[in-house]
Amino acid sequence: MAEDSLTLDRLKAAIPAKCFNVNPLRAWAYLVFDFACIIICYFVLANTSVWYIEWPVIFLIGTFCWSLFVLGHDAGHGAFAKTKIGNTIAGLITHGPLLVPFRGWQRSHALHHAGTGHFDREEVFRACRLEDDRLFRKILFRSGIFLFLGWPMYKLGFRNIGTYSPISGSHYLTTSQLYNRGIHWSWLASIAVNAVFLGIYIALGFAYGWGFVAKYILAPYLIYGVWLTFMTWMQHVSEEVPVYTAKDWTFLKGALCSVDRYYGPFNWLTHNTGNYHVVHHLFPKIPHYHLKEATEAIKPVLGERYLKSDRFVVFDFVRSLIACHFVEPDDGREVYKSEYAFAANQGRSAKTGPAPAE
Repeated sequence: MAEDSLTLDRLKAAIPAKCFNVNPLRAWAYLVFDFACIIICYFVLANTSVWYIEWPVIFLIGTFCWSLFVLGHDAGHGAFAKTKIGNTIAGLITHGPLLVPFRGWQRSHALHHAGTGHFDREEVFRACRLEDDRLFRKILFRSGIFLFLGWPMYKLGFRNIGTYSPISGSHYLTTSQLYNRGIHWSWLASIAVNAVFLGIYIALGFAYGWGFVAKYILAPYLIYGVWLTFMTWMQHVSEEVPVYTAKDWTFLKGALCSVDRYYGPFNWLTHNTGNYHVVHHLFPKIPHYHLKEATEAIKPVLGERYLKSDRFVVFDFVRSLIACHFVEPDDGREVYKSEYAFAANQGRSAKTGPAPAE
């Protein structure tokens, strides 16, 4: 298909109208299900003392916490409830226990959608050129350590927006750039709910000991944070995913800078947010329970522009760690290259010379 023949309107026309319909009862049912699963897991955890049961249960708790976040993600796009107040309440309920200021995150996530695939404006995992692939970045992204540090750093303000300053970019400070359009009750409520839950967790530490908090709060929280960072990385970083500079970028091109992955049983458990992500960037108001049908509808229209991997996602993760270090210009777009000599997509080095002219 010729690039100029592909438009958002054409893609939208291919999707059944019902996919854009929000069903609040269905959304709340998913939310109740996730909370119920977390409660059951905590009951099991509290009634066992063998590590080979405890560790998998803690992993499941963290996974269901990520699933809760995904429902709040729907709310952030207005795809959970039919009213703004309904979406705000759902966002506070799902994000509050996870210590995420719903409104601040909603704003930074909107910036991600507005600049996906943009070399200068991408909000998460922004690509860089070889000369900017410095030691700190190498340590984070070659080792995989970013899976554990990425989400805390992002929330505190060490993000792609502005100057990586915790003052100008923090989700927790109303003085940051995220809140510069005016402070409303929902912004303050988001932070207040986080403060309440943080107080509860601290109180549990004083009442039952910090080992209790480490086991029941911090360990599942770590798993949830890794899920969030891992899935976000896998949605947007791959040899096949292009990046565009300002002169070539369009919203449609950027939205297609996503790839659908295979997570096995976690496809369903995490509400299909990783295996049907391409259509979400095209039409973020589609609720998660309609993503599969919408994806199947647009695949024939997208053709080769639809990016999907059928390998289990862990193998793709290793592949991206090896292959995606920096980008180089290539025929109107930037493509990921590797600094490793054994990689098929090895980029330029001191021996191969400077980058080609743009």
